[in-house]
Amino acid sequence: MLKSGLSWGAGFVMCVSLFGFNFTFAQEFEKPDVDALQQQIDDLKARVDQLEEDETVQNPNENDDLNDPDLLLEWDPGPKLSSKDGQFSFQLNGRVTYDYSNITFKDGAGITRPAEKVDGMDLRHLDLGFRGKMFGNFSYRVVVKFTGGETELKMAYFDYDVGNTKITFGQTRTFTTLDKMTPPTMMAFAERFAFVNAINVDRRIGIAAAQHGKDWSISGGYFFENAIDQENDDSNMISGRANYSPHFENGLGIHVGTSAFYRTRNGNAYDPEYETRAFSKQGDVKPLFSGDFLIDSELFIGGEFAANYGSFGLQAEYATIKTDLNPVETRTMINPRYEGGYVEVGFFPTGGSQDIDGSDGRLNGVKVNSPVGGGGIGEVRVAVRYDVADLRHETFGRKQTSYIGAVDWYLNEAFKIQMNYAHSVVRDYMNVKTDTVNTFNTRFMFNF
Repeated sequence: MLKSGLSWGAGFVMCVSLFGFNFTFAQEFEKPDVDALQQQIDDLKARVDQLEEDETVQNPNENDDLNDPDLLLEWDPGPKLSSKDGQFSFQLNGRVTYDYSNITFKDGAGITRPAEKVDGMDLRHLDLGFRGKMFGNFSYRVVVKFTGGETELKMAYFDYDVGNTKITFGQTRTFTTLDKMTPPTMMAFAERFAFVNAINVDRRIGIAAAQHGKDWSISGGYFFENAIDQENDDSNMISGRANYSPHFENGLGIHVGTSAFYRTRNGNAYDPEYETRAFSKQGDVKPLFSGDFLIDSELFIGGEFAANYGSFGLQAEYATIKTDLNPVETRTMINPRYEGGYVEVGFFPTGGSQDIDGSDGRLNGVKVNSPVGGGGIGEVRVAVRYDVADLRHETFGRKQTSYIGAVDWYLNEAFKIQMNYAHSVVRDYMNVKTDTVNTFNTRFMFNF
């Protein structure tokens, strides 16, 4: 009986040992296979990573070229192509403006002159051009105007920037008054102040240089005749401008500036023909004019001031021009001197704003915080201006005083609708009223 029990127990132990041995053996047999497989996977992954790294080293720009093309296309607001390194760019731009004007004239006694009335639509601007930069420091711009069945080259120049210095050559603006240097897209009123319109300061071919800092700039240049002038009258002009335009932490921006030019035809006598319309450029009647005198030269000096705080803006300028008579002139013996200026106040009830860039002394574009087309209503500005131009000399010339109101709707960066009303009174050298002009002008502008 004992022997039988021992046999059974030994058998049980042997079986347990056998099964235990078989279980352990299975585990040890399977584990090396799993580890080997995992090792093969790890080795393969490492090999793939190494191949990708080697390919990247051999072709460092391949992935960039696939995901980042050489030319980038954006809209600002017109189409603009630029290289990804920022060295080159090309942008199309233009302006289309239609003016509807209703202009009525009355004489000094208040009697309407119906034959001079203007009531119609006019294509005021049709400008097309392109601008851009090349080799980083060089930039260029060309603008051509198509109106009245004629083609006019407005601007064609290039700039070279080095540090905070800019050198410009070609057909470009002269440095004359804040209002004159402000593009129509940024102006509160459809026309510039009467005095600067009358003295005829157009763009010219020249070479100029400008130095600037964050809040200031100084510019000057020597200019010849306008590129479209076919008379080749040996016209020459030296023009300069300086400004200081700081912005304070409380949000207040201040601008003070001055500009001047000296214009001549190298000793040749000429008649500058100072004259302009009351407000709108439509119609042929120009009730504001000076006398016709033969002169040798002109000296212009102007001062400017502007301030902006939030949605409120103030702007004012005063200018004078003195002309030196040519010896052959006999109608007067005193060198004529004329003057003019304006004061304007504007406000954005929608919360918009407009400030001045101190680095070039020019107005920035209106900030449209909620544009039409993006779910907003745009920005609205209301403004008023008092404008005076005195072109009287002895028994010649006239003086014009204008009261102008404006309501501007900036739908977005590209579209603007502008409504102006101007009441102008013109007087002769004896201060007798000669003309009363009322102008309603509505402007539709698309700019890109």
